[in-house]
Amino acid sequence: MSAAAATTNLVTQATHHHAYQNSGIVVNQAVPVAAVAQWKLEAFDKIAALEHLPRNWDGYNSNAPSRAVRQRAIEFLLKVPGEFPVPLIVPVSGGGMHFEWSAGVRELDLSIEPDGGIEALRVENGMPMESDPPEDLLSFFEWLAAR
Repeated sequence: MSAAAATTNLVTQATHHHAYQNSGIVVNQAVPVAAVAQWKLEAFDKIAALEHLPRNWDGYNSNAPSRAVRQRAIEFLLKVPGEFPVPLIVPVSGGGMHFEWSAGVRELDLSIEPDGGIEALRVENGMPMESDPPEDLLSFFEWLAAR
């Protein structure tokens, strides 16, 4: 379902957001596209493009991130509060997806595993921070924004 179809009669979709058509990704109809930050729309396009990776794209016989992983990524990003740069988004061997955001001396690395689990790591001044992941991963974004 396209983002435009998901928000029927709420907004007119820009022509460059057709990456969702026929991708099998479902967009919450309660979220008008016009209310979604531009960085998220660009990230959604990158996520959708990963569908087209060929089998064995990494030389280790990995598939592209599954529809479920791509869907989980979009659902998570919709919940992220605030303005951030578009993250680096790369596939992970085994069918997962990895995101990286940088803000000043801070970096947030987030991975969505093939089983849908999410792992996150905070890095400050090039050094990983040792801490138990908070129950609410969105607090990592508050940390990143606090630079």
